[in-house]
Amino acid sequence: MNKTKKKIIIAAVSLFNENGMNNIRNQDIAAAAEISLSNFNYHFKTKQDLVYAVFTYMKEVLEEQVYGNKVLIKEGQGLEITKAYFEFERDFRFFYLDTHNILQTYPELKAGFRKQIKEAILIIKNLNYIAVGKGLMIPEPLPGLYDQLAEQIWVNNHFWFAQIQIRGEETATVKKGLETCYAILYPYLTEKGKRSYQKYLENLES
Repeated sequence: MNKTKKKIIIAAVSLFNENGMNNIRNQDIAAAAEISLSNFNYHFKTKQDLVYAVFTYMKEVLEEQVYGNKVLIKEGQGLEITKAYFEFERDFRFFYLDTHNILQTYPELKAGFRKQIKEAILIIKNLNYIAVGKGLMIPEPLPGLYDQLAEQIWVNNHFWFAQIQIRGEETATVKKGLETCYAILYPYLTEKGKRSYQKYLENLES
């Protein structure tokens, strides 16, 4: 990706985050990127072209910062993975605030997003089972319970920033998001797991 395209995409994401995707015109993005509208149109003929480029960029960032971090996943560093996901969600919050409408407007994105959901839930399941093996979580009390737990954690994480904004609160920090995960996991954590989670939160900046 050339520098100008990336500059446009980053400017677009910033404006989308602040004002919503449907409220931003191409000329707004061009101005924010400090380029002419004709230069913008040279790189992206339509807003749809830009939107697809933004989501390609999002996928690349997600793979690099979260799902592509094979070392953290293999070592069962669930808290670091969750933290990275919350940071990603914060940086691209426009999508999480308007997921349904965006997918309705750009249906070509649905298949990729649904695949990403399955991958995310599978990673959460694997991290939970690694945590059991490391003595941080209790063995699964009922067959299939940890599958449901993984889905519950995904729902909490995916809608964390969105629900905070809908409720009109101004405290949607990454740390508070991790604290909600702790609340969900708490009944399934061993004493060792509780100490580990609490220590992680204590050392985390707000």
